[in-house]
Amino acid sequence: MHVISDIAPTERQRRFWPGELAFPEESYTPRLDMVQADLRRQGLNAALIFDPENMFWLTGYQTIGYFTFQAMLVPASGLPVVITRVVNCDMANALPTISHAVAIRDTEDHVDVLAGFLNTAGAARIGFEPTSRQLSVQDYLRLTGQVTGELVAWIGPMEPARRIKTDEQIARMRAAAHAVEAGMKEALDTIAPGRTDNEVAAALYRGSIAAGSEYIGHPPMVVSGKRSALCFALWKRKVIERGDVVLLEGAGCIDRYHVMMSRCAVVGPPTDEQKATAEALTEVLETAVATIRPNETAGEIDRRCRGKVERLGLGKYFKSRMAYGIGIGFPPNWAEGHIYAIRPDDPLVIEENMTFHVIPTMFREEFGMAISDSIRVTNKGCEVLTNFPRDLVIVD
Repeated sequence: MHVISDIAPTERQRRFWPGELAFPEESYTPRLDMVQADLRRQGLNAALIFDPENMFWLTGYQTIGYFTFQAMLVPASGLPVVITRVVNCDMANALPTISHAVAIRDTEDHVDVLAGFLNTAGAARIGFEPTSRQLSVQDYLRLTGQVTGELVAWIGPMEPARRIKTDEQIARMRAAAHAVEAGMKEALDTIAPGRTDNEVAAALYRGSIAAGSEYIGHPPMVVSGKRSALCFALWKRKVIERGDVVLLEGAGCIDRYHVMMSRCAVVGPPTDEQKATAEALTEVLETAVATIRPNETAGEIDRRCRGKVERLGLGKYFKSRMAYGIGIGFPPNWAEGHIYAIRPDDPLVIEENMTFHVIPTMFREEFGMAISDSIRVTNKGCEVLTNFPRDLVIVD
């Protein structure tokens, strides 16, 4: 059998760009060692990775061009190979953590190219990510009909390892927090009667990007008036009026590591209902920050926080999980909530250096509100990454 990492294109040029790796090259070596040890333990010659977040965590490879098909083959020994559209190959070949890139030209079928490469490599047993959102059922069925080796469902160690952040990753997240704080301040300062929610959204983007943020993995939530009662409604050229609630949720991103924050404003004097909602959300957020610590379970933390809302008679408006994991994000997602979260009855045991967006949210009949912060679990409790006043902002 061929050694997969030795199979290179006939015309291969490498131009390493040192600045393209988000972290020092030596940071990636133990990650690859861990994945390859798992492959050997499971009797696999290689594994196919499809999620851009896992590719980035393992090798530092990133491209916004992942909207077309791509895969990464990780051999049981040697460096990974990226199979990707030809215009993405330069990004892969710029990194010393990758053996080489196999080009899929625009005139070629991506499954044919991948299957041909795998058959040339001669791997007998190849793992693949069955949970990946980037692998379609059609592509999987076609691939199984074309490869000579056996495709085996493989749940690797990457996503569990991503839950615990390194000091380098936490440093990026602290910088991302500063960026979203700057964006939030600029957005709140922009709110005024006669302005549009588009202007507020532009200010949130401008402030965070000017403060160092890269493109974020999900649009920020900027919505005003009654439409704020619709979860995931976004800006839509609405003119802000007196009495409107303006709901803001933004993120900063440094080297693909995200930190989020939500705040709310009311234009003019707030109603009793608006004040009570904001006070309840702040109390829940503060309870979560005081409760999250190592060795607690996610389900127990959620129960204690959710109890605060229920005792106030507002439980029917509190529909979401208490917090979700954060870290690497590529559009359309800025979170790691599909890997770990704080939600009802979840047995997950909280560990030091997990990171969460704690997101108390209520969507009432006439308005919605969220007051949230991002946190890092310390050895005794929480470090709040986003430092910004939590009071309901009153614009007059």
